[in-house]
Amino acid sequence: MARAQSQFLRLFDASGATFQRWQSYYPGTSVTYDSATWLYVPFSCSGISAGVTGDEANVSITATATPIVVAAFEEAIEQGQLATVSFYQFDSAFGNAAPQATQQLIAAFTGQVTGGTAGLTQMTIQLGSALAPIGAQVPPRQLTTTLMGRGCTL
Repeated sequence: MARAQSQFLRLFDASGATFQRWQSYYPGTSVTYDSATWLYVPFSCSGISAGVTGDEANVSITATATPIVVAAFEEAIEQGQLATVSFYQFDSAFGNAAPQATQQLIAAFTGQVTGGTAGLTQMTIQLGSALAPIGAQVPPRQLTTTLMGRGCTL
């Protein structure tokens, strides 16, 4: 038995519709899973599968700064969009060409994009925790022009 894990990232636009669907396990191809097409965009996610405190307060997603990543991450940061990342486990002895119907969801996280950083070769977005440690907002909200509108200008 050979175990493997795949990651799926879903970014939502300001209206709540799906903006991007990415997967980082099946290289060079788009796959169909859950009645949707997932584009291959290699990314890594930290803070969800291992944490000292278990509060998932520092979930971040890092990807190579390709044009599709730059455009999607800049929009997600600017508008404070929601994102969902899911981890699946499966037996790779049964094949690696496409997601298996028997794969098991082992971890999932939904949060708001609260910030990000960029370098010459990669970009990172941070996701706000789905459960605020203080307060009643789920997820914690960041004040953006999408939420508040634009201020008066002269």
